[in-house]
Amino acid sequence: MNSSTPQEHKAPITQQIDYFKILRILWSRWYWIASVFTLCLICAYIYLWYTPKTYTTTSSLKFDEKKNEISELMKGKYSIDITKSIDAESFVIKSNQLLTNAIGRLDYKVSYYIIGRFRTKEMYPFKPFDIAVLKEDTLNAYQGSIYFKKINAKNFELKIKEADNDFIQNGTFNKPFLFKGYTLLIRDPLKADEADYYFKINSKENLLDRVGKGLLMKETSKGSNILALSQIDENPYFARDILNAIMHEYVFFDQQNRSQSATQTINFINSQLNNMANELAGSQNKLKDFKTGNRLLTFGSYSEIRQKKFSAYNTEIVALKNQNISLDIFEQQIKNNQDRVYLNFNLEGETGGFLKGLTEKLNTLLIEKSGKLVTYNENSKPILELDKQIFEIKEAIIRNIKSYRDRQNRLQTNLEKELRKADTEMMEVPTTELAFLNLQRTYDINEKVFSYLSEKKLEAEIARSAILPGVSVVNLAPLSYKVVEPQSARVYSTAGLIGLILSIGLVVLVRIINPYIYDKETVEALTSMPIIGVVKKFPTKLDKSNKQVLSLEKPKSIFAESIRSVRTNLSFLASEKNSKVICITSEISGEGKSFMTINLASTLSLIDKKVVVIAADLRKSKMHKAFEVDNDKGLSTYLSHQHEIEDVLKQTHVESLDFIPSGPNPPNPSELIQSERMKVLIEYLSEKYDYVLIDTAPIGLVSDSIPLIRNSDINLFVIRSGISRINAASIPDKISREYNLNNVVIVLNAFGLDSLYTSYYSSNYENSYYGNSYYYSDYSSNYGYGYLDDDKPKWWDLASRIKFYLKQSKDS
Repeated sequence: MNSSTPQEHKAPITQQIDYFKILRILWSRWYWIASVFTLCLICAYIYLWYTPKTYTTTSSLKFDEKKNEISELMKGKYSIDITKSIDAESFVIKSNQLLTNAIGRLDYKVSYYIIGRFRTKEMYPFKPFDIAVLKEDTLNAYQGSIYFKKINAKNFELKIKEADNDFIQNGTFNKPFLFKGYTLLIRDPLKADEADYYFKINSKENLLDRVGKGLLMKETSKGSNILALSQIDENPYFARDILNAIMHEYVFFDQQNRSQSATQTINFINSQLNNMANELAGSQNKLKDFKTGNRLLTFGSYSEIRQKKFSAYNTEIVALKNQNISLDIFEQQIKNNQDRVYLNFNLEGETGGFLKGLTEKLNTLLIEKSGKLVTYNENSKPILELDKQIFEIKEAIIRNIKSYRDRQNRLQTNLEKELRKADTEMMEVPTTELAFLNLQRTYDINEKVFSYLSEKKLEAEIARSAILPGVSVVNLAPLSYKVVEPQSARVYSTAGLIGLILSIGLVVLVRIINPYIYDKETVEALTSMPIIGVVKKFPTKLDKSNKQVLSLEKPKSIFAESIRSVRTNLSFLASEKNSKVICITSEISGEGKSFMTINLASTLSLIDKKVVVIAADLRKSKMHKAFEVDNDKGLSTYLSHQHEIEDVLKQTHVESLDFIPSGPNPPNPSELIQSERMKVLIEYLSEKYDYVLIDTAPIGLVSDSIPLIRNSDINLFVIRSGISRINAASIPDKISREYNLNNVVIVLNAFGLDSLYTSYYSSNYENSYYGNSYYYSDYSSNYGYGYLDDDKPKWWDLASRIKFYLKQSKDS
């Protein structure tokens, strides 16, 4: 019974992204988004509540070369002009030695903590009770938390929590006691209230990591000589105090480093002066004793001439000895000083100039090494190469010093030979006078050497007192409550962003894992078969027999209107037929084909059309319950020749609507449907009725309905929103291609607007079935709320509810 004139297939429906629909999808689950968003904000609040805050304070140092008149006079002897590298000095400031010394400037030995309900807080610089560490056994000292509890005005309890068993020891205030490697004294019991406290006994090394991690430095601007320092810590008082201590310690360190050469020179001269003072005192005493014993007052002219000659030799010998002392001082610097070397005396001749050149080169290499230590460690290749060059230059300097000293010694030896020669000539001088001259000569030499050493010591002391640090404090660190972490605004904004992403991701995930069809756009995207109607969801719960015929009970309901839309569209199909045979099927049971058949038949009868419904599902039909007729005889008994048409054709309570029940379940339903008697029945009914509606078995489960589909004027395939799976939309295409049919149409049943599952595409019906073939009414949106009786929107669809109530108030 196919249409004689095949319907030409139109162009497929084009779809494009509808951004408004995307917003509706998200808005449909605004309460999901709001819930997840709120939950994330609550988590952020809890995080901020339990996370300790870290504070920061800042200060600044200025690098400059401070000079005064004395330093200018002593320039080149015990000081050297060096341009400081801020990067290199940053490395020095953050060195373990300097930080350890800075920690020593604080009251660091004992840290006190108060235990709160939600968090523990360090109490520095406040002390709830005073603890003095009298002795400490560094090998056995306990480094963990020690819990304190005041028992009464005289006694207290200390506890260490351990995995197996807590260690508890009682003590008395103001009395020393031994505890885990310490000798402690706890004073001032009145300061300890009933709160819970614990304390830790620290070493400098314990706090080194805390201080080093929190210390940050940066140059204030490119090429400036000001270094900005900041300290981050959970305790703002500790951050302020340790940062100020670090700056003061660095200024002290810089000054000490600059005066190192002068200090070393003074120490060396002191050791030489002690020896020379003893020698001078001895020679002085011998001369005094000789004069007293021999009662000598003056000498003759001959002796005077000889004495002048001896004095000249002695002066040269003293000069040579002084040069050797200077060489010893310089050699001592080369061996001991690792940072800078100062040539604090004048050397004559080629050797002296060569030593000055080597010294300048050595200082250049030492400065270069100091700068590279910021980037490289001690064992890196560039540092090792510099160490090698420094070692070679130092060896060269020491060799040259030895060579210079040997030359001086040779000159001294020659002078001593001349003195001995002069002594031979002095044999003519009386023995007493000769002895006196020898003692006088020894005394003069020792006195001059002692004077030279004293002069050099005074010179070094003046130079050291004139040395100023090359850095100064610009700003001390103030007490600051500026929070670094966690920053509330950033935490809340991050939590809000995560909440939006998670909630939108939840919406997307639910859509991705959804296997069902919900709207017509999804069907249109999967098939080229036309949709002739979208039937709204039944507003109340259906009974098992599908007795509700809402199209008759509530003619102004949106459900009834959607059924009438299907009825109208059916009139455009097979319009050349006076009587239309409509086969209604679906993929599986439960998609509403029987319910659709009943309501479609009812609405057709309302327009004075004679309608007959055949329950052709011979396996599991319940349609007879909806029409309240018995099922003892029906289609199965007619097809098996047990009854005739008049016996199985029954009139319903709806005017112009007749019904043929399925009858008892036969053992061979497929064979009966394909029998000739079925064709005769359809031809007979087509002559008497305007519409013959055949409710068939699900085509996706059994093949019983295939013969009926091939011989029907219209094949109505029912897809149920939220029940039919995605692959159900492809079945009408398969039927059409396999059996060369052009009369297959689709009805989307039980559509309930849920924007979450709707497609985010909008369909373009131009040059399609909908644009050229027949009338089409779309009931897949909420547009027009308030016109029909039962189209009140859902509680969560706020926009539609506002429109609905505005419409209601306007009508009233």
